[in-house]
Amino acid sequence: MCGRARCALSREEVASTSGVSQERWRDVEKFQPDQNMSPGHWSPVVKYDKNGQLELHTMKWGLVPSFSKPEEKPDHFRMFNARSETVPEKGIFKRLLGRQRCIVLLDGFYEWNQEHKQKQPYYIYLTGGVTKMAGLFDCWAPAEGDPIYTFTILTTDSSERLQWLHNRMPVILPDKAAEERWLQTAELDPKDLAAVCEPFNGEELKWHAVTPAMSRQGYHGDDCAKELKKPSITAFFKPKQAAAAAQLPRFSRPQKTSSGK
Repeated sequence: MCGRARCALSREEVASTSGVSQERWRDVEKFQPDQNMSPGHWSPVVKYDKNGQLELHTMKWGLVPSFSKPEEKPDHFRMFNARSETVPEKGIFKRLLGRQRCIVLLDGFYEWNQEHKQKQPYYIYLTGGVTKMAGLFDCWAPAEGDPIYTFTILTTDSSERLQWLHNRMPVILPDKAAEERWLQTAELDPKDLAAVCEPFNGEELKWHAVTPAMSRQGYHGDDCAKELKKPSITAFFKPKQAAAAAQLPRFSRPQKTSSGK
């Protein structure tokens, strides 16, 4: 999964889709809707608080481990993803798997495909709702300022339907049962982890080509996720030529006469 996603939801939509009220949203003021989000941006996640109650929490995308030195400059691109297959083995993630799981709320994500000597971006999303992904979070204390909460998104092998685009995809939680299984406060059984991290191959998963302009991290236009329509043949001509081309008669095969000529 590439490091680009979309969370253009309003605060009301975030609260509604998460089932958690805005009154239980920590650092809500840090969240701003974003059409073209990259690591280092703030985004909402759902997790359990210390009292076992669900809450929303705005965190930075791109994990910064709690043991990072206070004076270090955080590199959010280093761990914006985590391979679900190796999470139980790698100490940096294994320690979070027990109690620091979260659900990342996004509209969708972007991926690129090499086409005709250039990379064409695609927007991938679920029809009819928010795309909820499995994540892990941590809290780092910088030398100055408040502690910073960060998260990483788990990835898995791409489903059959997405393999043409990329060999990896985020771990998508398609229903309430998957969400509850991932967020449960008890230790996650290896079988449950494997079940949660199965590649999602449902027909609800859709995609379409989008403007190449969004390939730039600094581009946040409203058209980032808008479907890119394929140009007609007249688009390859200059205005006058296009008008003439559009008026060209359509030739058909001449019909045979009764004499066969």
